[in-house]
Amino acid sequence: MKTPKLRSRQRGVTLVIAMIMLILVSMLAAAAYLMSTGEARAASGWSDRQRAIFLAENALKTAESSVATLVAGQPDVANLIKNKGTGYYVRSNTAKPVPAFDPWPEDSSIGVTTTIDGRTASAHYIVIFEGNAPAFGEQLAGTPASSKRSRFTLVAQAGGLKPDTNVVLSVSREY
Repeated sequence: MKTPKLRSRQRGVTLVIAMIMLILVSMLAAAAYLMSTGEARAASGWSDRQRAIFLAENALKTAESSVATLVAGQPDVANLIKNKGTGYYVRSNTAKPVPAFDPWPEDSSIGVTTTIDGRTASAHYIVIFEGNAPAFGEQLAGTPASSKRSRFTLVAQAGGLKPDTNVVLSVSREY
């Protein structure tokens, strides 16, 4: 008579062990799922940031080309930039000060569109004339005006596909 009671207890233990194993396997599967979706989100964020960097770099190259063409051989760069319009600023001009960059002043900058993977993406840039300076390696005092070069700061901004992705790049150049 003791044999049936022992078997019934063994069947109950087997059920409990099976339930514990099922819970453990379910937890492992859930952890694997969460890890894989986290990695996919991280890869997506990295890709979006790289795209925004590419767009901002493209806007900087467009700005550099535009400024180089604009100031080539011009004797009075400051007045040329003052009269140029939206997106062009002279650092010392109090009548038209350089806008703040946070948030990015889209209506005070120049837009650039680029096609990536069949989609049109946009970036913006601002050109800031800093003044004239001697060419690299020359002394500041006694430098003739003809050898001074125009110094510019170019600032570009681009966003990614996600609304929280935003990249701002800048470069200082002499022309």
